[in-house]
Amino acid sequence: MIIPMHKFSFLVFHQDYEDFLKNVRDIGVVHLIEKQDEVSDEVRDQYDLIKDIQQIVKQLDKREVKSGQPAKGVDGKQAFEEVKDLFARLEDKFQQLTLLQKEISQVRTWGDFSLQTLEKLAEEDLHVKFYTIPTSRFDEAWPDEYPIEVIGHHAGQIYFILIQQGEEEPGIDAEEIRPPERPVSQLFHYEKEIKKELDEINKKLDQHAAKSLDAIKTYGYEVKESVDYQQAVENAEKEAEDKVMLLEGWVPDEKKDQLIAYLEKNNVLYVAERGSPEDKPPILLKNKRFAKKFEMLGDLYSLPKYNELDLTPFFAPFYMLFFGFCLGDAGYGILMGVAALLLKKKVKKELKQIMGLVFYLGVSTFLFGVISGVFFGIPLFDTGLPVYSDLAARFEAQDTDINMLLFYLSLMLGGIQIIFGLILKAINETKQFGWKQAVGTAGWILLLVGGIAIYGVSELAEIPLEALNPAIYILLGISGVMILLLNNLNRNILMNFGLGLWNTYNMVTGILGDLLSYIRLFALGISSAILGFVFNSLAVSMSGNIPVVSILIMVVILVVGHSINLFMSGLGAFVHPMRLTFVEFYKNAGFSGGGKHYNPFKKIT
Repeated sequence: MIIPMHKFSFLVFHQDYEDFLKNVRDIGVVHLIEKQDEVSDEVRDQYDLIKDIQQIVKQLDKREVKSGQPAKGVDGKQAFEEVKDLFARLEDKFQQLTLLQKEISQVRTWGDFSLQTLEKLAEEDLHVKFYTIPTSRFDEAWPDEYPIEVIGHHAGQIYFILIQQGEEEPGIDAEEIRPPERPVSQLFHYEKEIKKELDEINKKLDQHAAKSLDAIKTYGYEVKESVDYQQAVENAEKEAEDKVMLLEGWVPDEKKDQLIAYLEKNNVLYVAERGSPEDKPPILLKNKRFAKKFEMLGDLYSLPKYNELDLTPFFAPFYMLFFGFCLGDAGYGILMGVAALLLKKKVKKELKQIMGLVFYLGVSTFLFGVISGVFFGIPLFDTGLPVYSDLAARFEAQDTDINMLLFYLSLMLGGIQIIFGLILKAINETKQFGWKQAVGTAGWILLLVGGIAIYGVSELAEIPLEALNPAIYILLGISGVMILLLNNLNRNILMNFGLGLWNTYNMVTGILGDLLSYIRLFALGISSAILGFVFNSLAVSMSGNIPVVSILIMVVILVVGHSINLFMSGLGAFVHPMRLTFVEFYKNAGFSGGGKHYNPFKKIT
């Protein structure tokens, strides 16, 4: 549900404006309307600084250092600059180490040597040449004919040196390469020094992660507050020869009472009016406990417009079902549910909602695992368990199996969601433009639901479809008029007819394509079950017959294999239902989106 917004316009005497802003920030419910098309260079620089601070905080968090007692009196700004410099040095040292290790890999074959010795030999007109040649092309007679010393073998190549006197070229068909600039012992020394410096930098970063992280976060909040305050100043319009400041902002209905109480108490002149779609108010969602867990998924696509339906509570049950359909293993579902419940007590506050979502998805995975008969890759319909053996016998008697039923179930769920999306589209059109523009969508709903109902009556009551022809003609007539002629009562009939034909083509081809897209639910569920079964077979066949050792090998293969399957299949179960939601469901529901988050001007620290 989208919380209704009120637009507040404040008129404040310029000398009282700073105090007014501070008080409004303390109340923290006003989403300020931006008046500036472009931000100033100073504000842009501050935003860049905030991004840098956020990046530093993320990097320190990733170090997963056990937090100690934060050091007292830590200057957040100074700590940030030190950490930023340390990370820059760390990256520079890593680049140096990478280049050095590449040079070592090239020089290692030549071993250690003295550059001074090579220089002295050159002074005596004795030149050391470095060669490499494929092993198959190396002539074993060369060492007898020339002053050659084979240094080493690597990757099918022979590396050797030749001592040449004067400028006479030897008759050797080998590739001469550039002599190493530094011996490998010197490179190893430099590598050791760089690694030592890296260890020292990492120790300092670990200390900052344990002692200075809170101070750096606080510094980031202070900068954000400063930027917000500066923008609030810039967003005000000067009126009455710069004596009065005009500021506008949005306040949710449920949060406006505290603000109004402050304004009345301090005699601040204001005007409040209910928000309209034309003003593009910010979006604040309020859903119940179950649907709230799925708001983060909707944010990945877009927030609804102010006058649209919030589709979160409508797609949430479908997404939960689709995820379970795709993963479809009762064992995995139990793991996900238990892990979510245990971790919910330990993770940070902002991650608790994610754990709640994982729990619901685990429940769905368990239920579909029970339906499909899969438990950690074990096909329960083949185990002889009482319920599953009876069901397997019934399926065999009807010349079908659970996979065929799951195939039809995926199509049925797809059809239900498509029709449900069309119903929401009709409601959305009525809410935004009035019922006159929703007639065409209502005609399609009537045609689809009526057609399914007539077919159902024919099948269940064993009535031939020919006997139901009058009902079919009536349905086609009424829905056809609504779709082709009355699809938008605000236009003339001829335009409606032309657009109706075009929309009919799009709907027929679109619905068929959308419906077939839901087969992916069945396909992903099957692939997850097959992969789990394969890992079980590998564990049994590769464990051998050695007592105890066989069990250990089997356990390792099962743990690693099912971990891989859970990750890969879980990723597919997360992504593909999301695609069905954002493409098929959102399209049929007429979702346009484009809403902006409600972001109140408030104190952070």
